[in-house]
This record gives sequence, C-alpha cells and structure tokens, in this order.
Amino acid sequence: MGKRELLLAAAFVLIGVVVYQATAPAADPTRPRWSVGGIVESIRREVRGNQAEARAKIPSTIPAPASVRELRINVGSVGVTITGEERDDIQAELDVTSNAYDTAEAERTAQATKLKVDAAGPVITLSVDFPREGRQRASLVLRVPSRLELRIEKNSTLVVTNAAALSVTGRGTTTVTGVPGAVQATQRGSAITLTDIGPLKLTTFSGAEAKVANVHGDATFSLQSGELRAEGLEGSVEIESRNCDVTLEKLEKVRNARINAGAGEVVVRGIQSELRIDGRETDIRVEQARPAPLSIYNEGNETVELTLPPGPLKIDARTVDGRITVDEALAKSGVKVETTGSQGGETGSSREEQHVAAVIGGGGPLITVRAQRGDILLRLK
Repeated sequence: MGKRELLLAAAFVLIGVVVYQATAPAADPTRPRWSVGGIVESIRREVRGNQAEARAKIPSTIPAPASVRELRINVGSVGVTITGEERDDIQAELDVTSNAYDTAEAERTAQATKLKVDAAGPVITLSVDFPREGRQRASLVLRVPSRLELRIEKNSTLVVTNAAALSVTGRGTTTVTGVPGAVQATQRGSAITLTDIGPLKLTTFSGAEAKVANVHGDATFSLQSGELRAEGLEGSVEIESRNCDVTLEKLEKVRNARINAGAGEVVVRGIQSELRIDGRETDIRVEQARPAPLSIYNEGNETVELTLPPGPLKIDARTVDGRITVDEALAKSGVKVETTGSQGGETGSSREEQHVAAVIGGGGPLITVRAQRGDILLRLK
C-alpha cells in the first residue's frame, strides 16, 4: 500500500470518528469517558502488569447457635483449614495476597476481598468474593463448633480436624482427622489422607493417592487409577478399582471384604474374616492371619500369591494354561499339584489345567482359587 492510499484510509477513519461523536447518544455519566489518556493508561497497565503486592488478614465472627447443624463451604481455589472446638460461633480469618498495578490498588483490592455468609435456618454457607481488579490468592482458617456437619466443594488444600461428619468434593490435597460421623469424599488427583473417622465412602479419579487409617464403620471405595493404602478398617469393606494399586493391612476388625479389580495390584495382609476377590489382569497377594473362607478369581497373565495360616482348612485351586506352585511346608502336609490336559474341538488346540484339592488338619474353611492363563503360588505361613 502506497502513501496516497494510507492517507486516504486515515482520512476515512477520522471522518468516521467525527461523525460518530456528532451523532452518538449522550454518554452514561456513571461510565468513564473515552479519552486518549485512558487508552494510554490501559496500554501501560497491560505492559507493566500486576507488579505491586499487598497482603491483608480479614477476621470475622459468625454466630452459630444450637439450631445450626450444617456448614457449607464453596471456596474454589482458596485453601481451607478447619478445626472443630467446643464453641457457639465460627471464628474466621481470611488471609489475602493481592497483586495489582500499583501498591495503592493492591492494598485496596486485598481489603475488598470478602468472606460472604449466607445463614438459612440450620445451614450456614460460606464463599469468598474477590474484586475484579488485580489478581488475588487467599487462604481461610476457620474455628467452628465441632458438632457441625461439613459440606465442602473446593479446588485447593483442605485440612479438617474434629468435625461431626463430612462431605467433600474437589481437587487439591485433602487431610481429615477425627470425624466420628459419616465421611463421603470425592478426590480428583493429588492426595487424600483420612484418619480416625466413621463410616466411609471414598471415590477417587485421575491418579489420586489415598491413605486411610482407623475407619470405625463400613468402608466403600470406588477407585480409578492411582493408589489406596488402608489399615485399621472395620465392618464390611467393598472395593471397586480400575488401574489402581490397593494395599490393605491390619484387618483384625473387618467383618467381611469384597474386592473387584481390573488391572493394577491388590495386596491384602492380616485378613481374619471372609474375603472374595474378582480380578482381571491383576496381581493378587493375600496373607491370611487365621483360617477363614476365601475366594479368588483372576483372569489374565498375572499371578495369585496366597499365604495360608497354620490350622484346619480345605484347598481347592485350579488354573487353566498356568502353573500352580506349592511351597515345601505345604508339600510336606500332603498337598500335591495334579496336571490334566484336553484337546480343544475342531481347532485341535490344547489347554492344560493344574489343580490342587487338599484337606489340611482335618478340614476347615474352604480356600478357593481360580485363574485363567495366570499362575498360582501357595505358601504356608
């Protein structure tokens, strides 16, 4: 484009601006007027960014009489620490760090960040309201009546100590201690630690790492990828896992357990009660503390390792296209592996089966193991 064309284009733009200013409706007096200075200031802000920083701690006290039974918290990316105490109010401290264009604006936007409270009958709801200017980060510390049930949605760190019951959903590290009532948790990624709690329902996704200890009640787990390490469970245990490594220990108080696993690994140590495991492409290792009914079914090229306690029991183990191995102690007890083969239909393919059928110590609880294409290893403790 030549100089003549540039001049013509500039002239048309200028004429358009003049016509618009002459015919435009009256400006809203509450809105800032257009000006070259305003445009320059906006450009400066974009170039410089939010370089100034200010911090503010904003305390507040919220009444929580006996009629209030539930506290709901919806704070997004705000980190929250909650401690239950013998009290009849909620003591809150909002710690805000604000980055803005200059120091004055950073201080103003930090102070403008508010903890919003909505009290509706037996429920109090808390959320955080941020100003539009600048960029804020915040954490919230709460001291609450320990009798309250908590319902929390979050995407940042959460620490809860001493609450009546808890329901929590979201991302970010979660740590919970001392909740005698029911706990329901949905964890996406990161880590969750639950200790000394009541009946539990835990759902994990996206590679979450879960550590659970001392559950005083039934426990239900739904796991997709990631890891679960649990000990000190009680009552009934139900686990559904996919691509997850599961380890259970210290299970003296478990009444019964059932595990359904697809891929990954299942390790159970110290079980004293009835256990059933259904696996697909899953490494399975079980150590019984005393004789109890046990059923393991596994499909795929993975191994089932079973350590049996001394005492009366019956063994019924069978694998197709796999191998059964018994240790020396079982062999001395008269446990033998038998092998049979069969010709397969029109294709002429063959498959080999190995099985163990044995009675030890006069018989007792039945130990049943089935594997397709996988190996079985039997040991005596």
